[in-house]
Amino acid sequence: MKTFKKITSAVLAIASVLTITACEDTPAVSTAPSGTSSAPVTTASTTKATMNEEDASKVAEIDIGAKKLENGTVKFLSSWDINPTEGNPVPVSLEMFQTQFGGNIELVHTAWEERYSKLAILVQADDSPDMFSAADMDIFPKGAINGMFDPLDDYVDFDSELWAPMKAVNDQFAFKGKHYVGAYDTDSQCLMFYNKNTIASNGLPDPVQLLEEGNWTWDTFNDMMMRFCDREQGKFAVDGWWFEGAFSLTTGVPYIGMADGKIVHNLDDAMLEKAQDFMYNMNKNDLPFPKAENAWTIVPSNIGAGKTLFYPIGTYALYPYNNIIQEFGNMEDVMFVPMPKCPYTEKYYLPSIVDGFALCKGAKNPEGVGAYLNCCMASRDSEIAKEIGKRQAFDEHGWTQEQYDMYQKVRDMTAEAPVIELYNAVNDAVAGYINNPMKEGYNNGISWTQTREQIRAAVQSELDGANEKLGE
Repeated sequence: MKTFKKITSAVLAIASVLTITACEDTPAVSTAPSGTSSAPVTTASTTKATMNEEDASKVAEIDIGAKKLENGTVKFLSSWDINPTEGNPVPVSLEMFQTQFGGNIELVHTAWEERYSKLAILVQADDSPDMFSAADMDIFPKGAINGMFDPLDDYVDFDSELWAPMKAVNDQFAFKGKHYVGAYDTDSQCLMFYNKNTIASNGLPDPVQLLEEGNWTWDTFNDMMMRFCDREQGKFAVDGWWFEGAFSLTTGVPYIGMADGKIVHNLDDAMLEKAQDFMYNMNKNDLPFPKAENAWTIVPSNIGAGKTLFYPIGTYALYPYNNIIQEFGNMEDVMFVPMPKCPYTEKYYLPSIVDGFALCKGAKNPEGVGAYLNCCMASRDSEIAKEIGKRQAFDEHGWTQEQYDMYQKVRDMTAEAPVIELYNAVNDAVAGYINNPMKEGYNNGISWTQTREQIRAAVQSELDGANEKLGE
């Protein structure tokens, strides 16, 4: 996490990758209640899981006119495996792909931070993999500009009835009518986890109740933090690496976005300034867990210990085999809500990622990629898939009814007004200029006015170059 202070730059660099969705190396694979999503895994599965006969027979009823593929193997370049290991539930989409298309997903393993360099080597050697995850939100425009991906339009009919629910989202990853991402769902980028006992024992309002009343806002969030925090008792409001970017996006404005076919920055937008002022005041009021005083470490176990009020992190933390949610307390005591609503907007904007994949340049099996994406899309809204996913949530993941209901609510809310951030999706320079400086107010008490003046010209210069390449 580079900043304009050398000492901050050094210590935060270690943590920079942890702010990007799905880049943590966690030895598990997760299946969301929709039955389609996967969480990070670092090694190839040795023993594959199989779906039970009852669920498999139900999946067979989902008809998308599948035909057996001539080449069933889709090579997936990733640090994580779509195939779950034995004992973990099989996604409905994968079951469909295997049984209806005769397909299989073969992991081409790479370290997360090396995935683009390995892709470049394989493309140059005419040994391209077929598929690449879009969940890190850095495929477009970066991948298209650098010639790492091909459009999907010859293999996925984005204008079809099947893909209609995601047309508006996929069109955000299109240029000159060609789609570079096959996004089959949106998901919340970040949830605010907490321990219910901590809320109750400190006499604080229940965030779930506030949300139901339409009163989970920046203001009520700030009131809870001010009432809870006490440095002498070691009690702080927020820990983790995810807060600053996710909170900013509740304004509905990304730092870097697309407008009229161009990549643009919104550094001067008044809404972002309001978010930055809020986080600056959090620092001034001594509300964030002081990572700088603790060797830039995070302490998720403080949630379970009642020392930290909220821990913002991606949805994958919900799956117990990722070994994160256990830090927050007993499963029945852990709860979460979305980011609080910005009081200056009519809509309830939420930070969003997409579940989806891209087609690698020179892929040998683009038809297989298209078939797998159609399976993912078909299982997105399937009642059969939802039924299986709900059972898995309780039986396999140990969720409570309250957690399951909130998960569904947040997904629905995110789909209504998703905000997609693109600063990681242009080039490394833009990511560096934005990713860490926008955290300066929260971490170091430096005003956004000062920070944006230091980065604006450099960001615009990079965007000018990227737009020129995109036009080519």
